Amino acid sequence: MLKITSQHLGQLRKAEIQFGDLTIFVGPQASGKSIFLQLMKLTMDHNHILRTIRQHGFDWQQNFNNFLALYFGEGMQGIWEAQTQVIVNDQPFDLEKVVEQRGKKQQKESLFLIPAQRVITLRNGWPRAFTDYETGDPYVVKQFSERLRLLMESGLGTGQRPIFPQEGRMNKDIRQMINESIFSNAEVRLDKSGMRKRIILKVQNNELPYMVWSAGQREFIPLMLGFYWLMPPAGASKNRSIDWVVIEEPEMGLHPQGISTLLILIMELLHRGYKVVLSTHSPQVLELIWAVQSLAQLNANSDRILKMFNLRKTPYLNDLADNILAKNYRTYYFERSSDQFINAMDISSLDPDDLNNAVADWGGLTEFSTTVSQVVSQAILLTEDIEK
Repeated sequence: MLKITSQHLGQLRKAEIQFGDLTIFVGPQASGKSIFLQLMKLTMDHNHILRTIRQHGFDWQQNFNNFLALYFGEGMQGIWEAQTQVIVNDQPFDLEKVVEQRGKKQQKESLFLIPAQRVITLRNGWPRAFTDYETGDPYVVKQFSERLRLLMESGLGTGQRPIFPQEGRMNKDIRQMINESIFSNAEVRLDKSGMRKRIILKVQNNELPYMVWSAGQREFIPLMLGFYWLMPPAGASKNRSIDWVVIEEPEMGLHPQGISTLLILIMELLHRGYKVVLSTHSPQVLELIWAVQSLAQLNANSDRILKMFNLRKTPYLNDLADNILAKNYRTYYFERSSDQFINAMDISSLDPDDLNNAVADWGGLTEFSTTVSQVVSQAILLTEDIEK
């Protein structure tokens, strides 16, 4: 398993992350989760990143701070200090030395990152090109957008059949879940009637442009296209070059039913052989991980997993559920201290009875509901005492 340790990376004082098959990052906004995930990609794909930046006409002019701005985004140069240290599997990672080499060595991309800002990758219903972004926009946004553009320029952009639902893409039962919880029996199609191609939503006889979709649908479509990139049509279980998938805040804009659908999609990524890393603000995500870990400890069978998602028993889904129970799960809380610096804490047990509140409250995700329950319970007891 991969292990990455960082010290003095921006406001992130120390993070020592041992990755599992599925690794979850939780913590408040601006707590360093996105920076660490971008660092993770940088350690794995640095030569590919450097070559891609240059191929699209961007140049850091042999200036390390310029590279930091090109990769992490404008204004982020200060996150890398003299005392910054990064260690990957017990080996130091010298980013300044890597940048000096300018990506001369060939390297395939091994980590696919779906950023939190994915909704901006579509303009008027079509993915933006890498060079359509400003110099100071984060690299991971540009690269994800370019991947979607290339995907649409290939088979998906012909318009001969719906973009969704599409036979041969994803399991039939999972497609049905997406249909019911996200698109409500509408079709996602390619419109070529004008002088520019665009993705539309066809609802009965109405064709709806991207900007009038619901917020959840607009958030989900670039995410779904990312899943298409990772889940090739029938015949290949995964994208051959990609081993790791990182998704930032996948739950954005989604109703709880939609989040459940998203979670089974993430479990299918695991089933196909990817290692997956998520950052999230949703307790529903950790609720699933806690349930899976608990069922695995109880030696429960796969029927319990299928029942959680209201899925029927089929050979494929049974195999998927068995696979989920056998995976390794890790959860880390990016905790802000009194001096405003961040340290990453391992809370993988997710034990609600743990004496450490960070573990028991799942990194603060259940803290409010716990407090509400206590307040209401105390009010009930007080009322009963008064009535007596």
